Amino acid sequence: MVFNQMKSKDMSCQAFTGQFDERLDGRLDESSQAAFDAHLASCTSCRREWDAYNAVWQALARDEGIEPSFGFAERTLRRLNEPQVAIHWWAWRPSLRWASLAATVMALGVGGWIGHERMTERRRAEAYARIQHADYLEDFDVIANLDQLKGDKQL
Repeated sequence: MVFNQMKSKDMSCQAFTGQFDERLDGRLDESSQAAFDAHLASCTSCRREWDAYNAVWQALARDEGIEPSFGFAERTLRRLNEPQVAIHWWAWRPSLRWASLAATVMALGVGGWIGHERMTERRRAEAYARIQHADYLEDFDVIANLDQLKGDKQL
């Protein structure tokens, strides 16, 4: 029972806060305005919320705002119609130009070094493959031990 009363009170508070704009603008009819004022007098949380809402709108109403200078609209429209100038990379600040040049040189250098290493590894693999298929591998032990031969046995 208590839960249902709290739920119905929340619903009336939601309906109450939904009428803030109408009450502020004076668009509520007499019966709705009387119900609004009665709820405002009985509900402390809604009264605080209404006071804050009303205070903000009163402060905004007091603000005079800023008037644009004479010819603002014409100047703005003229600037919008001006052609846009493309900014090329060489028009950047010198530090950005040098940084981009250094990054390009570094990228090319690293790419070249990696390419050289891959080419070296490829050549080694090709040489190893040629050696694997060579006919003189049968005599590898003899060739590897040629320096141990002594005496008259010379090639």
